[in-house]
Amino acid sequence: MKLNFQKIAALLAIFTITLPRQILAQNLPAETYQPGYWQPVDRFDVQRSVEVLLINKTEIPLEYDITDLKSTNPQALKAGEMGTLKNFGDSAYIVVYPIISVDPNNPLTLRFNVKVEEDNQIIVIIEKGIISKKNPDFLGHRAINLQKNGGIYLY
Repeated sequence: MKLNFQKIAALLAIFTITLPRQILAQNLPAETYQPGYWQPVDRFDVQRSVEVLLINKTEIPLEYDITDLKSTNPQALKAGEMGTLKNFGDSAYIVVYPIISVDPNNPLTLRFNVKVEEDNQIIVIIEKGIISKKNPDFLGHRAINLQKNGGIYLY
């Protein structure tokens, strides 16, 4: 009787350890996309030249520039105006910031909406963002990252 009990216990231990792993491994989803800030907002074709069009839809004047060690040449972008960046290579960090001073108790939040056109033009519409209780994780955008692999990220 004692021998049968040991055999049953050993079989139960083997099946309870290995059976669930096999079942879980067979039913994993094929999708790898996980939503979040680490996903690119859009993609551009790295094999073609790219141009960035910035559209200021806020009521305040802004400045924008490409961050690199070679030059700092901020460009003004008045309310309602458009600015263009091109011939910057295959990757860039573009910063956008207000010219006016900002009240630390009432921060100015920008929101970028990005769309890539068929001609590889990246259109960035800059609007005033709102921090709300519905979306407390959104703290605003200040930079556009164009990566060598074609991914566009907002920070």
